[in-house]
Amino acid sequence: MEVDRERLVRWLQELIRIPSVTRNEAAAAGYVEEELRALGYRPNVEKDNVWFETGEGPACLLLNSHLDTVELGKGWTRDPFGGLLEGDKVYGRGASDCKGNIAAMLEIARLAKGRTLGKRLLFTFTTGEEFGTTLPEKGSYLLAQHLRADKALVLEPQFDVKERRLNIIHGCRGIENVKVEVKGKGAHTGYPERGINAVSRAAKILSEIEKLAFHSVTVPGETVTTICMPIKIEGGADMFLVPDRCEILVHARTAPEDEKLVKDVERICREVCGNDFTLTVPYSAPGYVDTHEDPLLDLVRKEASACGWSTVTRFAGGRIDASIFKNVAGIPSFCTGVGDRDQMHLVDEFLTVSDFVTGSELLKNVVFAPGI
Repeated sequence: MEVDRERLVRWLQELIRIPSVTRNEAAAAGYVEEELRALGYRPNVEKDNVWFETGEGPACLLLNSHLDTVELGKGWTRDPFGGLLEGDKVYGRGASDCKGNIAAMLEIARLAKGRTLGKRLLFTFTTGEEFGTTLPEKGSYLLAQHLRADKALVLEPQFDVKERRLNIIHGCRGIENVKVEVKGKGAHTGYPERGINAVSRAAKILSEIEKLAFHSVTVPGETVTTICMPIKIEGGADMFLVPDRCEILVHARTAPEDEKLVKDVERICREVCGNDFTLTVPYSAPGYVDTHEDPLLDLVRKEASACGWSTVTRFAGGRIDASIFKNVAGIPSFCTGVGDRDQMHLVDEFLTVSDFVTGSELLKNVVFAPGI
């Protein structure tokens, strides 16, 4: 049974027409719930996260994609919430990231209804994947507290259009945002020895961070090392005053199991400032690494080849929700999906319909294949 192109395009267009920027996913969640009920399912809804299980069997495959999108940005030449079909492309915010995958999951759910699967499928449509939520606020984190499966396939835009290549992700970096408020002592700039320059202290901290030996792990085909950089600095004082405060924000893309980055930054702060600093971690999310050889991945490769697509199995530089299902629920987790990887977060974002339909058929065949 093949996927239905008209249904896929309709679902994609209707999802695009529902704004769902992070923290505003209620309407999109309501739409998905309504469509699932129309298909004969009885989905659960927890804080705008929608999930249900179908099928019978000892093994369970979790499918996931996220309902939220990033902000619009400026410069759109088409209605970002219009879902315009122009030639072979559907335009709108979230077309590739990630409403095409939501539509694909709805179509797979439709085709799964009444079908003997030989396993259970756990569909999860989650909130807060994009910017603006802390780890405990993410829908995947909420559901990972109590849902269990044998494997998870997280759907993100992972198709490289020009190369006709599908990416298969088996791990990703985590994120640590470390904010340091450096304290000094104000004084007249004519008598700097009577003060303590907070900006100079902050500069020293950043210089020492650059000298760190960052955490590394070896994954198939490469060595992954934590990336760390300052992304914001503010503070200082009025003219003729030694600055008494300076705040820095350090952003790190951490290699899996990096437990030293924050400790190292805190140690440096203490060496430079003594107790004259405050360190907080406003955002933290773990990375992960899983095997790159798994029967589920073999199925993806096989189906991609049947479509005339090549595949590459790789470690991702950006954080994905597969890391949460792996770290919180202990579920072996991988990522692939429909959508152009180069369209994520862009103005005039689009999804190419022909690739969308082919990719949805690929995903359906993987999900319905015997075993996991």
